[in-house]
Amino acid sequence: MFQHIKENKAVEEGILLRKVNVIGNLCAGYGEIVINQMYQNCSSEDIEGVYIFPLPTTAVISGFEAEIGGRTLKAVVEEKDKALQIYENAENHGDSVFSLEEFSPHFFKINIGKIISGETVKIKLSYVEELDYKDSTFRLTVPAISEPKIIKSRSKIEELTTNLANKLRIKRVKDEDFEFKVNIIVESLSRVDFRSPYHKIKVEREGDTVARISLDENYHLMDRDFVLFINERETLEADGMIYEYEENDEKKGIVYIRMIPKLDPYEEEIKENYVFLIDISDTMKGEKLEQAKNALQLCIRNLSKGDTFDIIAMGVKLISFSKNGLIEFNENSLREASSWIDNLETEEDADIFGGIRYSLEKEGSQNTILIFTDDQVDEEEDILSYVRENIGDNRIFTFGIDSSTNNYFLNKLAHESYGKAEFIDIGERIEDIVLRQFNRIQNPQVDNIKIDWGKLQVRSSYPRTIDYMYDREPFFIFADVFGEVEGSITLSGEVDGKEYVRKIDIDNFNTEENANLLKKVWARKKIKSLKMNMKLQRGQQKEEMRKSLIKLSKENGFISPETTFILMELREEPVLGIQLKNIIPIKVDETTLGEKINENVESGFWYRSFNAEENENLSDNRYLDEKYTRGKLLRIIAKNQFADGAFVDYEDSNIEDKIETTSMVVLAFIMGDEKINIYNNQLNKAAAFICKSYDAANFAVRSDIVKLSIMALNKIKRKKLLKDKYISQIDHTIEKLCEILHSKEETKHILRDLMKNSFEKNLASLFTLSEDGKYIEEEITIVEERNSIFDMAKLAVLKALNR
Repeated sequence: MFQHIKENKAVEEGILLRKVNVIGNLCAGYGEIVINQMYQNCSSEDIEGVYIFPLPTTAVISGFEAEIGGRTLKAVVEEKDKALQIYENAENHGDSVFSLEEFSPHFFKINIGKIISGETVKIKLSYVEELDYKDSTFRLTVPAISEPKIIKSRSKIEELTTNLANKLRIKRVKDEDFEFKVNIIVESLSRVDFRSPYHKIKVEREGDTVARISLDENYHLMDRDFVLFINERETLEADGMIYEYEENDEKKGIVYIRMIPKLDPYEEEIKENYVFLIDISDTMKGEKLEQAKNALQLCIRNLSKGDTFDIIAMGVKLISFSKNGLIEFNENSLREASSWIDNLETEEDADIFGGIRYSLEKEGSQNTILIFTDDQVDEEEDILSYVRENIGDNRIFTFGIDSSTNNYFLNKLAHESYGKAEFIDIGERIEDIVLRQFNRIQNPQVDNIKIDWGKLQVRSSYPRTIDYMYDREPFFIFADVFGEVEGSITLSGEVDGKEYVRKIDIDNFNTEENANLLKKVWARKKIKSLKMNMKLQRGQQKEEMRKSLIKLSKENGFISPETTFILMELREEPVLGIQLKNIIPIKVDETTLGEKINENVESGFWYRSFNAEENENLSDNRYLDEKYTRGKLLRIIAKNQFADGAFVDYEDSNIEDKIETTSMVVLAFIMGDEKINIYNNQLNKAAAFICKSYDAANFAVRSDIVKLSIMALNKIKRKKLLKDKYISQIDHTIEKLCEILHSKEETKHILRDLMKNSFEKNLASLFTLSEDGKYIEEEITIVEERNSIFDMAKLAVLKALNR
């Protein structure tokens, strides 16, 4: 969309959006989207225009072009140092320069100069993204290109929205003069079903795995994001595609393999020992320490009965939570540890070496040690030497917080101790990354992995080596091959010393033609891998990686940490009849093209979820709605789980309250679009608690709570989040609860409603409805967060319902 830089009283109509044409190629969970737009300056004055465009949070720009008055501006990738030199030379010579910057998270804007009255502007933007994948369903979102909606009431967020709307001043022509088209080719691994919640789509199939998606002929509006859900009817542990093509008369191909290991058969109930080391030096002060403390709170809530743990705060001196070494995880130790973590404060320095020595000498053996730090370490060689000699059968996992951390040292430390290093960049949430890795540590994983490519002639593969595959986490392998593509691939490894072998018959793979997209996806993943590995290297090896990254980035048109955009002007010379090229300097903000986004801003379009009609019936809960995003609610709720798996406002609450709150919490997590795999252990513990509690209560619980529990247990089972060991227990409890409802005349209608009505309608019936039954009028009160878990869970559910 366009924003006016210079206002003028004569400017009345502003920029009109005339056409939007979305073209897409999707295959196996990846996609390249091309958005063509045409605008027209319908005012009586010239306008200096700024093009503002939104990107999905997982997308990377792969192309940008603008046509204005016979000029074509095209973005190309150049090494940062060279681009900066071009920009500075232009400024010194007084030439005009362009700027590309971040307007807000994943809203980017570029100044494209003067737009003459009556002139049209054509924009072509393309990006490559990895589609969100959850519950065997891919989700594609193409952001809407339209004016912001203005709401009537005047909260601070609404005032900001109104001010933004006044500045953007974009208008769309009448619906009959506005053209919106969609043409998306989908190549899938197996038979899939399509659904779009906001647009009427037409699906034309070509066999089981290829389909063309377009809009219904009578639908032309783009007033909301275009969202396409692609649901796999069957999800295999190993699946893939073959993309074959010819180049220089040689047969070539890309073999793509997707693995989703399900390792429940390898899971064993064994006691684990954990030592948590947290840096409390002055550099951690503020948000970093708060997030690190939250991460600790979540980690200890992921422990199981029989596990032991200790926490060491590394300040000027070491502060140990337990005075007697590792202690057993239970309700009392969890309560005391939570309070101890909350009271941690920063000190001037951190004794990292002392913390490592303490964990290896004072805490026994066979421990998993987790270190959270943002500190530089002076005595790194002394520490590494000590760890080599004393590591025994312990493992160390390191978490480096923000770019000031000594990544090289932390990676070496983890490597020497058979652990793994994770690095948290500025803008990333510490607790999310820590909890993801901690879940991996706790669950079975495949290691010592080898691939036998069989008859395939493989030039190169990505990744070249595979360290681990994690339980239920999708893992992708790409191979660049030549010659005939046939036969089978054998992937072998070990899970806790037990053999893991999967034979993959590629003769059963679908053969598709979109090799170009897979090449780009491969390049993007290589760039990301090089970016990460550069943090772990020094000297010549790091420089070689940097050169490879620059080459890969320029060849494929993706921005990387070492490259940036410049604009190339393509201009037709009428006399010579040739196309001339001219470099247009462009200054790129350092934060513009990063892949990370503040999750509190929901995909850059948060203001679109409000309009006058929808909000005129809202109560005074708007303050809470604005204060607590769903992501924030889930984080707060998760760090207040009890040792037995329950969620409740007060620890001494009765069994009914515990069942009710825990059931509502389960729904709060699984109702939304967020990726919640990091909370999977906690949700399994919560589901098991619900089942165990009904046995303890002899099923004598209020009928509305029984209904809530049936819905929560059914939903978590359908979401495929349960571990195998809990499924039969869940089935038994659901069956018993249904029998209870059926056994009494006054509750039979509840069971009938559960079976007859939609899930959303049944869910809405759990809340207080308006007299006409059209609105939910639930009162939400949050005073002290840890004692308002039930209301916070209800708010999270209502937010999901309102999407």
